[in-house]
Amino acid sequence: MLQFLYYAILGFIVLSTSTLLFLLIKTKKLTNLDKTLKIFAIVLAFVFAVRYGFFREEIASTVGVLYGSPVLDPFLTIVSLFLTWFTYASVLMLVLYPFFKIKTIQNFIKFFVLPVAVLNIIFFWANLQALAGTAVFDNFNVKALAYAVECGLVLSFALLITIKSGSIKIPKIEVKNLLLSIVPILLSIMPPFFLSVLFGYVGNGLELEGLTPEHRIVLYGSLIVPLVIYFMLRKKDPKLIRFSLLYLSLGMFITFMFNFKLETFLNPANWPLHLCHTAMYIVPICLIFKWEKLFYFTYFINVLGAFLAMVMPNLSDGLNIFAPSMLVFYINHYSAFFMPLLVVALGVFGRPKWKQFVYSMVGFAVYFVFILFINAWFTNFDSGVDFFFVNSDFIADKLGLWAEHLRDITASFQIGDLTFKFYPIYQTLFFLVYVGFAFGMWFIYEQFFSIAKQHKDMAERKKKIKLDGLALAILLNGKEVNEPVNQNGINKLILKNFSKKYGESKIFAVKDANLEVNGGEIFGFLGPNGAGKSTIIKSTVGIQPITSGSIEICGYDCEKQSIMAKKQVGFVPDHYALYEKLTGREYINYIADLYGVSLEDRNKRLNKFLEQFELKQAIDNPIKTYSHGMKQKITIISALIHNPKLWILDEPLTGLDPNSIFQVKECMKEHAKNGNIVFFSSHIIDVVERICDRIAIIKNGKILGVFAIVDLEKQGIKLEEFYLNTIKGND
Repeated sequence: MLQFLYYAILGFIVLSTSTLLFLLIKTKKLTNLDKTLKIFAIVLAFVFAVRYGFFREEIASTVGVLYGSPVLDPFLTIVSLFLTWFTYASVLMLVLYPFFKIKTIQNFIKFFVLPVAVLNIIFFWANLQALAGTAVFDNFNVKALAYAVECGLVLSFALLITIKSGSIKIPKIEVKNLLLSIVPILLSIMPPFFLSVLFGYVGNGLELEGLTPEHRIVLYGSLIVPLVIYFMLRKKDPKLIRFSLLYLSLGMFITFMFNFKLETFLNPANWPLHLCHTAMYIVPICLIFKWEKLFYFTYFINVLGAFLAMVMPNLSDGLNIFAPSMLVFYINHYSAFFMPLLVVALGVFGRPKWKQFVYSMVGFAVYFVFILFINAWFTNFDSGVDFFFVNSDFIADKLGLWAEHLRDITASFQIGDLTFKFYPIYQTLFFLVYVGFAFGMWFIYEQFFSIAKQHKDMAERKKKIKLDGLALAILLNGKEVNEPVNQNGINKLILKNFSKKYGESKIFAVKDANLEVNGGEIFGFLGPNGAGKSTIIKSTVGIQPITSGSIEICGYDCEKQSIMAKKQVGFVPDHYALYEKLTGREYINYIADLYGVSLEDRNKRLNKFLEQFELKQAIDNPIKTYSHGMKQKITIISALIHNPKLWILDEPLTGLDPNSIFQVKECMKEHAKNGNIVFFSSHIIDVVERICDRIAIIKNGKILGVFAIVDLEKQGIKLEEFYLNTIKGND
C-alpha cells in the first residue's frame, strides 16, 4: 500500500505540475515568464537543499559495486549512481539558468537535463532505494517525499524551458559548445562517493604527506587545473564567465557539503570554521551578490591557507585515494586555492590595491581572534577542537622544537566552569607570519597577473592586426598595400566621427569630431586647457589608439595603414624628449635613418635649416649643452627632415624668444607654401590670427566650428574676441 502511495505522490506532482505549466504556456496566460522561472529556481533550490542537507544517500555506503554490498543489484546501483550525479548537475543548472539565460545553458537543459528528468521517473523506484535504502517502502519516508517533489520540479522546469524555447533544432556551433561544456559541468559537481561506489578504494596506504611522488602529482595538478579553466574561459563573454565560475563554485560547494549534513552541525566542534572551509561559502556568495569587498578576504587569506593545507595535508596515514573524505578534502582546498585567483584573472573582480589588502588583514584579525576564543571555549567539551590549527601543535610540530617551545608560554582565565587557554607568543607570531606570507603571495599573484595581462594584450593586438589587415584588403580593393585607401584625400587631413575615451572611463575626451584640413594651408587649433586638442593630435600621430571613428592622413587610414600614415607626418610635441648625449647632427641623422631619407636629401635640407635657424655653430655639440630654444629648433628640424606632407605642432612657440618665434613662423609659411599641411595648436591668439588660413575651436571634446580668418577680418572681428565669445557661448 505504501509503495502505491509513493507512486501516487510522484505521479500527482509530476503530471499535475507539468500539465498546468503546459496549459499556461499554450493559452498564453503565463505573462511574466522571467519572474515565474526565478520563483521556480528558488523553490527548487530550497527543496534540493532540504533533501541534500538533511539526508545522506544510502548508496554512498557502497564500496565497489561489483564486489561490495550494494543497496541494489549492480546494474541498478550503477544506473542510480549516474542519475544521482546527473541530477546534481541538472538541479544546479536549472537554479542558475533564470538569472543568466545563456543559449548554451538552455540547450544543455533541453538535451541533457530533460532526458535525465525522464530517466529519474523511469527509475524512480530504484532511485528511492538508492537514496533511502531498501526499506523505503516499509514506512513513510520523508526523504522519499522530498525526492519525489524534487523530481517533479526538475521535470516541470525542464519542460517549461524546452517548450518556451520553441525549437529542438540546434546550430552546429551550439552542438560544439554543448559537447565541450558537458565534461567540466559534470566534473565540477561529481558526488564524492561516485568513485568509491564504482571502483572501491584504490591506493590503500597511499602516502600524501611530505614531498612524495604522489604528493607532488597532486600539487602539480592544483596548478594545472586553474590554468586549463582560465584558457577555456578567457575569451568568453563576461556574463558566461561569471556564470561558469558561479556554477563551478556552487558545484564544489555541494560536493563539500557532503560531509556537513544536519546531524554534523548539531556538534559545534564539527562546524565548518576552518579557514579553507569559509572559502567554500564566501566565493559563491560574493559571485551571487557581487560583494567585492568581502571577496578580497578570501583572495588574500583563503588562497594561502588552502595552498599550505595542500602542502601539509591533515590526513591520516593509509587513507584511500577514492575515499569520499579524501576527495572532499582536496576539492575543498583546490577550490579555496584557485577559485579566488580565477575570479580576478578572468576580470569578474578587479586586481586589488593596498586599501583592499589592509581591509582584508583587518578582517583576518577579527576572524583570527574569534577562532582563538571559539577554540578555547569548545576545548572544554572536546579536546580535539582545533579550528585553523592554532589550538594544537599541528603546525609547530612541522616547524621544529623552537616552535614547540613557544607553546610552553600560556595564558588562561576562567568564566564559571569554563577554562579559556591561549598561547599568546605562539599565536601572535602565527598571525604575523601569516600576514607576511599573505603579502608575499600578493606580490607573486601580481607577477602572474601582469604576465597574463601582457599575454592577453598581445593576443588582442594580434587579433586586431589580423582584422585590420582584412579590412584594409577590402578597402584597397586590389590596390597595392602602400597606396592610400582614399584617393580623394591624398593631400588632406580628415577626421570622421573621431571619438576617444581613456581606459575604463565612461566620459569621452573627444566625441564625434569631424574635420578636414587641406594641403597648402596653415590650420590653427584653439581651445582651453583640457578641451581635447592634444588628444586629437596624439591620436593623429599614432601615440594613442582611436576609440571610434577614423583619421586619414593624405588618404592613409591611421589605424589600418599606420606605418604609411606616420611616414606622412612630422610632429613637434609640447614636451619633447631628445637623446641629449648625442650631438644635434647625430640626432637628426638618427631620425632621418628611421624615415629612410637619402644622405643627399638630408644634408641638403639640414644645411638649409641650420642657416634658417642659426644653428651652424652648435650642430656638432651635445644636445645637453643647448638652451631650451635650441632644443626646440632641433625638434623642429628632426620633424621636417623627411619633408612630411603633414606637419603637426603642439604649442611650438612656448618659451621661445621673439627671433626664434619669427624663424618658426617663417618655416611654417614656407612648408605650407610648398603644398603641405601645417596643423598647430597654440594659446598665442595673435600669432594664430596672423599666420593661419583657417582655425577650429574645440571645447569639452567637441569641435564648435571651423572658421576662415579672412571671413572674420571682413566682418571686422578680432580673433581673440571671437574666440572668447565662442567659448563662453557654449558653457
